[in-house]
Amino acid sequence: MTTVSISQPTFFPWIGYFNIIKNSDIFIFLDNVKFEKRSWQMRNRLKLVQDDNEESVWINIPTKIINSKTIINDVKIDNTQNWKRKHLQSFKVNYGESFKNLKFLREMYEQEWENLVDFNIDFITNCCKFLEIKTKIFRASEQKVEGTKSKLLVNICKKFSATKYLSTIGAKDYLENDKGLFFKENIEIKYHEYSQPKYKQNGKKFLEKLSILDLLFNEGENSKNFI
Repeated sequence: MTTVSISQPTFFPWIGYFNIIKNSDIFIFLDNVKFEKRSWQMRNRLKLVQDDNEESVWINIPTKIINSKTIINDVKIDNTQNWKRKHLQSFKVNYGESFKNLKFLREMYEQEWENLVDFNIDFITNCCKFLEIKTKIFRASEQKVEGTKSKLLVNICKKFSATKYLSTIGAKDYLENDKGLFFKENIEIKYHEYSQPKYKQNGKKFLEKLSILDLLFNEGENSKNFI
């Protein structure tokens, strides 16, 4: 029995993203499909606590000009903007000195990055190590698998001899229309349902579905117990 999950490489994903990886035998970065502007691939949310105001704030990586046909692998970071300095300032303002406790993240900000996908994948894979997630991880672009939409997902699953495809609940509507493609290959579709656990968070009001960074900055080494 082999459970495979497939997802686009998100920027600083939320906790549920890592839970789906943990509950899979194999996880595939879907990095060879079209990039979506102003998507989770380039931005996410942290928590701002200021006086009596508690709200989520956006953090993003600027990209160079792209068109409707640009695939994720080809998206370039706009390094004319000092995004790393802005990120570090945001971490400090919202979480104090917690950034310094995450060695892998500090090292990422000491490197130069050209492609957005490389930054995202490096963060996710290193975060998995930090969280002690042992799932095998691959890139779809390296698998020489063809197809579009559901057919591509089926072919990736076949490549890894999957018996179960673990999908995000958000994909249910279109997957249900194409479930015959999976059943034909004896692949069961399972929808990932995840309830956000409450952890130690700055402020009085708990905000859900923030970037995993909110958990890491608040709980540190204890973060793995919430995945």
